[in-house]
Amino acid sequence: MGHRVNKIVDVYRQLSRFPEPVSAWISNLSNKTKIILNTQWSQSDLERKEKVKFSRDYLLSGQPGNINLDFRSPNREISNELWNEESPSGSQRAVVKKVTKKDEDKYFIEIWEGTHKSQCIDVLAQSKHGKIYENDDQFGSFVWSYSEKSLLYIAEKKLPKSVSYFEREKKDQNKEEEISQGSEHFYKEDWGEQLTSKHLSVICVLDLESGDIQVLSDVPDHLFLGQACWAPSDSGVLFVGWDINPYRAGLIYCPIRKSSVYYLDFKSSVLKTVSEDGRSCRSIRVSPDQSKLVYLDNDIGGPHMQGSRLMMYDWGTGDLNVVSDTVAAPAADEFPGLCLLGLPKRCWSEDSSRLVTSSVWRSSVVGLVFNVKEKRMARITPGNKSYGVMDVNQDKIVFCCSAPNQPHYMAVADLPSWGSEAELTPIDGQPTPLTDSKYEVLTFIPTDDRIHQKFGKMDYEAILMMPKAEKEKPPLIVFPHGGPHTLFPTSYFRYAAGFSACGFAVLMVNYRGSFGFGENNLRSLPGLIGDQDVKDVHAAAEIVVQSGRVDGSKVAVFGGSHGGFLTTHLIGQYPDFYKVGSCRNPVTNLTNMIGVTDIPDWVMVECGLPFDHTIIPDGEQLSQMFVRSPIAHVDQVKAPLQIMLGLDDRRVPPKQGEQFYRALRSRNVPARLVTYEGNSHPIITAEADADAFVNIVSWFDTHLGLQFT
Repeated sequence: MGHRVNKIVDVYRQLSRFPEPVSAWISNLSNKTKIILNTQWSQSDLERKEKVKFSRDYLLSGQPGNINLDFRSPNREISNELWNEESPSGSQRAVVKKVTKKDEDKYFIEIWEGTHKSQCIDVLAQSKHGKIYENDDQFGSFVWSYSEKSLLYIAEKKLPKSVSYFEREKKDQNKEEEISQGSEHFYKEDWGEQLTSKHLSVICVLDLESGDIQVLSDVPDHLFLGQACWAPSDSGVLFVGWDINPYRAGLIYCPIRKSSVYYLDFKSSVLKTVSEDGRSCRSIRVSPDQSKLVYLDNDIGGPHMQGSRLMMYDWGTGDLNVVSDTVAAPAADEFPGLCLLGLPKRCWSEDSSRLVTSSVWRSSVVGLVFNVKEKRMARITPGNKSYGVMDVNQDKIVFCCSAPNQPHYMAVADLPSWGSEAELTPIDGQPTPLTDSKYEVLTFIPTDDRIHQKFGKMDYEAILMMPKAEKEKPPLIVFPHGGPHTLFPTSYFRYAAGFSACGFAVLMVNYRGSFGFGENNLRSLPGLIGDQDVKDVHAAAEIVVQSGRVDGSKVAVFGGSHGGFLTTHLIGQYPDFYKVGSCRNPVTNLTNMIGVTDIPDWVMVECGLPFDHTIIPDGEQLSQMFVRSPIAHVDQVKAPLQIMLGLDDRRVPPKQGEQFYRALRSRNVPARLVTYEGNSHPIITAEADADAFVNIVSWFDTHLGLQFT
């Protein structure tokens, strides 16, 4: 086993050397013949046990379809940097640095121009606000004004200093500092999983000429502010405001919370709602000519991931229109509606007539272009890989490209003429596809006994990765995704590639209810979790086994979150088929999950029950939750199970996994519990991610009785 463990470690070490793109930015100093591209990447450093971030810049030249790499800068590691934003003219750059000195966090805004740093501002010294929000994909923003005289950003609201009732006033205490006596233990509500330090936010404007910071105050207290940007002509600010009443539920991965797009006019101090009432909004993007803006909106409540509408607001007339609506039941090759968390930060064509983004389309991520006036959509990338749009500027597009057996790389393309496919040019060449695996997308049609009563017959897909051909059939890892309303796209995923490199076939199943197959497909699952999703995954596994391509006597199952829910269900409902399982932060008992998770609505919705903030489940509802829970089948489990838990998980708290572990141990089923401090719902710190991979593969090796040379 020692030799095999060394092989597993080596596989992970090799795959961790492929960096992942964080951002790409076409400099505003670019022109028609020269492209200056700034990129940032992330890579695990296994010796330092941390993820390092570094930048790399490129100078590209040439014509469409014939772009040359003229210069590539050396990699430069980035530390303490929260934001790095170029001004509209490209002549300046603003950087936010977080520096910890004597256990105190300080925030500096640096302004760079030409060959030097022209300003460095200690923003907390003015005592106007707390920490500056990072680029968290939820609230944070850091934006130059059109005039380049000001910067707009989101920060934590400064509250009075909390002191004990019994603390005596200190002689040297700052008399101007506001004190709140006896409030140091008051509960501070946050936004749950991965947003635990976000309590109350404010919009701040830094005047670069005077250095003064203004905190905008003309905003109702019931709104939490984020995703701010400048309104046309710097006349005010646009932002998303989330309603915090009566209490906040988890927001990350859940773009369904009540929110609106607002405009605060500086001259009149009037706050205006731009978006349609009764919706959930995000991703405000103002057109280059400042004549209009677009944003995404969703229903409030329901499945946490669902198709979005693309909305457009005309700044001159005040008209609000739907550019792209949701799609209920697309045919197999038809557009399934916009399926994405957010629009690229820059997504407009130069003439403000078209918008470019990427979106999930069945089991791929594709590039799309919308004519916003004519409300037309065209696809600009093929479907055999995944193509994520990272930036659009001066009618140039930067894509992040990958495939299940090909690590991420960046490519550039000109915005194509309508109806044409973009001609992508890899910036640094393409990484060689991993020789240890190949993949294909399989389509499954449910049998007659599994046809949905309301929505009828709907197909679903899975991505099958096969390892390098060996004399013997490979063991199979069945790998359902979490969510449940997310999916596995044909993108690079280190774990799947690693499993394949270790000799396993991997079946990543996009069961009915997954993102990207239309709204009927997605909404077919609530009320049927633990049944429809379990049967879809198992049917796909059985078909692959029956094809004779894998060893049906050596089938493992692995998943996280709802994928862990399915893992624990599958070994309970099909105890003789799955020989071993491993899961991360699994949902195992819905009856007690509802009282401890940051998303109690998820439990009700997925069980097909109505939710509002006053709901306290009664006995009948709790009974429905129990029968849909994996714990209801624990007496049938035979397969050894490894459970991995992030101890800071607010989404699926660790007690869910612990309860299932204890239930298995008391029934003499082999079980192992692995816990990771400093990890929340996604177990993604460099050390934990690496350790978990080795433990998963070695656990499968042991309990499948595998002998590798």
